[in-house]
Amino acid sequence: MLLLIASNEHPMHSHDLTPRLIKRALVVTTGLMVIEFLGGWFSGSLALMSDASHLLTDTAALLLSLCAFWIARKPMNPQMSFGYYRAEILGALLNGILIWMVVGVLIVQALFRIESAPEVHAPLTIATACLGLLANGYNGYHLHQAQHHNINLRAAYIHVIADSIGSLGAMISGTVVWFTKWNLIDPFITLFFAGLMLLSSWSLLKESVAILMESTPKQINPQEVTSDLQSLAQVQEIHDLHIWSLSLGRFALSVHIVTESSPQETLSRATELLRTKYQINHTTIQIEKTATSVWNCTKS
Repeated sequence: MLLLIASNEHPMHSHDLTPRLIKRALVVTTGLMVIEFLGGWFSGSLALMSDASHLLTDTAALLLSLCAFWIARKPMNPQMSFGYYRAEILGALLNGILIWMVVGVLIVQALFRIESAPEVHAPLTIATACLGLLANGYNGYHLHQAQHHNINLRAAYIHVIADSIGSLGAMISGTVVWFTKWNLIDPFITLFFAGLMLLSSWSLLKESVAILMESTPKQINPQEVTSDLQSLAQVQEIHDLHIWSLSLGRFALSVHIVTESSPQETLSRATELLRTKYQINHTTIQIEKTATSVWNCTKS
């Protein structure tokens, strides 16, 4: 005998993405982009121009994050039974790809400049880069805590970190040129910090792909979940366990539980365990009664 009982509790939006944070970062980033572009143009610094180019993609990335936020807030419907949470993941994935595209352009430009490095106006480069570092520090301060709760805010935060790396690189480049007149430092610094940008965005791309592939969240050990469910009273067997993420921090689970106990009691205990210990609020649990239990129930 097979008894199917499902629990479909959807998570509350306890960590909603705050568009106000992204709008604030968007205003600061756009203004900084214009300043750095002009500073790089007049100073002749590739490091500064490359940072301005990255800021241009940041502007697009922040707009993309806002769009993803609005789409993710749409209510579920029969065609989208899990809702639109994955829009956040798609937005974060595209943001990560944007960073890698920019890095590719910067590497090509730096390699060309190694052959013939133009003169760099060091004081203007340093002053503009310092301004960029301050602006990125402001954005990073406001995004740091929120980025742990939403993958799109994390994407915006990683862009800010990459911007800070670029500004720091431009400062170092300008300082070296000022004291040594060695203009080749500019493309070399660009190549070095381009590599750091790739590293900073790798985790974002990896996590986005993992969620889209419906892999088990790294915070949850499936063996431990199985062990905890088996420890419930009169549970005989656990099988067909699947755990995945709807979006960052929103987990879902489906499982078959073989039990001798009351199906409703087992369901209630399992649901409470998953909700309180693992923060899994969307669960589909199929309860299977053992043949012995069914016979005894029928007999009594």
